[in-house]
Amino acid sequence: MTRVSTNRDLEKTRNPRYLEMAKSLREAIETGTYPLGSQLPTEAELSLEYGVSRFTVRAALLYLQHRGYLSRKPKIGTVVIAKSNQLKYSVSVGSISELLKFIGVTLVRPLKSEDVVSDSELCNDLQCIEKDNWIKVSTYRISSETKLPISWTEYYLRPEFRRVVPQIGRKPGPVYSLIEKIYGASITQISQDIGASLLPPEMAETLDARAAGPALRVIHRFSGPDHRTLYAVISTYPANRFRYVQKLRREL
Repeated sequence: MTRVSTNRDLEKTRNPRYLEMAKSLREAIETGTYPLGSQLPTEAELSLEYGVSRFTVRAALLYLQHRGYLSRKPKIGTVVIAKSNQLKYSVSVGSISELLKFIGVTLVRPLKSEDVVSDSELCNDLQCIEKDNWIKVSTYRISSETKLPISWTEYYLRPEFRRVVPQIGRKPGPVYSLIEKIYGASITQISQDIGASLLPPEMAETLDARAAGPALRVIHRFSGPDHRTLYAVISTYPANRFRYVQKLRREL
């Protein structure tokens, strides 16, 4: 029998073991227990020391690595390279995506927010399990220069990130930075799906576009070290409203 997660369950998982371990290791680094240039114990040794699985150890180390505290290389091990958070995001091709560049130069206009339960179609979009609880925020995005509508954009957030909802659209910028700032969650991976679709009537009316006309549908999924989708953004662009250009270099 499949058990549906409740709000009480979500409260319990708000601080997973890898975050507790990462916090402990971070404090050890910042206080000099592990000084700059020193090598951390092996995964097996850390697993015994903290009483956690090797998977939890890897997630904690990856969390600190993405924040610039650690360098991890085969045959060398895990080395302390900084005593403070060095996390910086780049929007250049090859890191997050050229597509995310436009987040900083467009404006979001929220329309409504609601609690939803994922069905099979939404599960496919979000890469989650059925009957998962989500907060859905429907918005449309406009050009900061022309004020013309560009896309219909839906944000899907885990219920534990509810405090982020009122912040959406207040100022340009990505939502994942709010999740990290408010909750300390770690976004370590962004996946992107791009496909063709037809524009639904509700979206067409808001965007002043032709209903059932051709559209570009883009899904971004933001996940943490455990590969669980923390939040997702589904954007639908009417034809000729958006262009995605990517340059690929051949390795010689």
